[in-house]
Amino acid sequence: MQSAGDPARSRPKLTQAISAAMVELYAAFYDHDRTTTMTYLNDNIVVRVLENILTSDEATLVADGAQGEVIDGRVACQSDTEDAFTAAIPRVIHRRVVAFMSANQTTPGVACELRFLDAAPLAVRITASA
Repeated sequence: MQSAGDPARSRPKLTQAISAAMVELYAAFYDHDRTTTMTYLNDNIVVRVLENILTSDEATLVADGAQGEVIDGRVACQSDTEDAFTAAIPRVIHRRVVAFMSANQTTPGVACELRFLDAAPLAVRITASA
């Protein structure tokens, strides 16, 4: 039997909250709201998979063969906004991000972000039923 404070029970709420915060930031920094995301949380790792990431301008550049320019622009933007995106995680899960990695692909317009957290969550207490 798992305790009421079991992290596994709260995980869907945490991942949904992280996803919602990130989509808001993504819309603010990239100026479009078509992005969809799924967040996965496992011990000290947060993985975020994004779809529909390209802005209209980026899609045009990709169609014109300028995928490298789009990727370079995204890497530069991530460097500039990493603090804002990383700060959203501790506000939701109350753990510090110690490392961040990201990859983007233009066709299809997808990205994956990986954040390492400072410590694994406390072990789940298991109680025996009487």
